[in-house]
Amino acid sequence: MKALTEWTAEEKRALIRKQGGDKAHLLNILLELQRQSGQNYIDEETAELVAETVGIGQAQLYEVLRFYAMLETKPAGRFRLEVCNSSPCYYSKSDQIVELLREELGIGVGETTADGMFTIAYTPCVGACEIGPVIKVQDHIYGNLSRERVHSLIAQLRSEG
Repeated sequence: MKALTEWTAEEKRALIRKQGGDKAHLLNILLELQRQSGQNYIDEETAELVAETVGIGQAQLYEVLRFYAMLETKPAGRFRLEVCNSSPCYYSKSDQIVELLREELGIGVGETTADGMFTIAYTPCVGACEIGPVIKVQDHIYGNLSRERVHSLIAQLRSEG
């Protein structure tokens, strides 16, 4: 996969158009660019191109990038492990899941492993309270987590990486 920073402006514009190409589709555009980035983030040059293409100011675009927990403006791991920290997940021991990830990966929240595979992050409610604590990885929710399930998930993701 070619890193987003290596894409031409026209390749980026084509993806923006494919995702709708306007303000109404801004979040989808940013998420798809981030997925395609190779490093799970939106770089400054791409952010400026998006703002120009969809017709909004750069300040407004950066407000969107900072508002949504799932968007990054600095390189992140291939797999962003988003631990839900809403009240139901917190009470079902999401803090212990973060500690298990810390032990397994050797990094804390907001950090990325040296190999660029994993970043640990908090995320607000993902709507899966009945199976908390949960981790969201891309579009998948993993719940009813235990030490064994966390270890298994990391092993599975490593094999996909």
